[in-house]
Amino acid sequence: MPARSLLLNCPADRNVILGDYHGTILAGFHQYGTISWTTFFQWLHVLFESTNNWIIVRGDRFAAEQYFPTSAIVMPGKYVLLAADGSPMHINLTPKHARRRQPTPTRSQEHDRKLSRFVDRDGKCMVYGHSLMWNGLQPAHIFSRAHMTEWNAGGYASLITDTDCANCVGGVSKIGSIQNMLLLSADLHRPWADHEFGVDPDNEYRITAFIAGHDNIVGRVLRLDHISDPTQRPSDQLLRDHFLQGLLKHVKGVGERQWDYAQTFGTGAFDLSDRVVWGTEEGKERLELELENRLFEHRTQQEAPGAPGSPRRPSP
Repeated sequence: MPARSLLLNCPADRNVILGDYHGTILAGFHQYGTISWTTFFQWLHVLFESTNNWIIVRGDRFAAEQYFPTSAIVMPGKYVLLAADGSPMHINLTPKHARRRQPTPTRSQEHDRKLSRFVDRDGKCMVYGHSLMWNGLQPAHIFSRAHMTEWNAGGYASLITDTDCANCVGGVSKIGSIQNMLLLSADLHRPWADHEFGVDPDNEYRITAFIAGHDNIVGRVLRLDHISDPTQRPSDQLLRDHFLQGLLKHVKGVGERQWDYAQTFGTGAFDLSDRVVWGTEEGKERLELELENRLFEHRTQQEAPGAPGSPRRPSP
């Protein structure tokens, strides 16, 4: 008897789907011809919470082809996870969820100041390698500055060796450092913020997209060779964290719901009377993130030495 998951339709943004025998979707992604079984198994070990051995098959569980962690490319299709003896099994997914985020808004003065430093470091989009006019380039955070509490709790400031002024690196947290940012073409900022693709520092900084629509960037390598100063180089650990968020959001289970940032916040204003959007828990969290983003620069300026309300050094 074939597993019920073989009868499920793949979501539009996936062409590989893994389910259990009873039809529960466990994971999936869009295959561009670059993800091997070894890589997929590594992802699953991150997303599964199980001490029991399991196997992946395709077809009837009594006459199925079994797949192993090899360099062979995962072919598009529907697969079934079973216990090592071929019997149905239940497996728990990690309770972790991706941190919700959205593109960081940039006012013109802030944008010009930050972009000038990026142009000095990079000069072009770090994915495409194209030089563009200023309005075609945007600095994109690796770890969202809206999640300052988690940044501080995780001690991420210790990863930042940037020697620029305190105000330039985002205050005492250092979350605004150039080491926590990439210079991207404007069309890549939103999908990067939505974790639709990531950079794997443990695979030669190769770019991996988790959902459909990114044929033009898959397989490229993040351009870092021009950065000789280690105090300006993006942090590998932050890139790993961003990659993990992509797995949690787009590969785990059925994937998380997409949020239309442009429609909700694109004009810079938002209608709080819309209960369809703001009456949900996600809507409330999104609003908090947006306010946190917009208050960030003000808070950083307040932390700067000599700013009103900032701590003053004692007189000698």
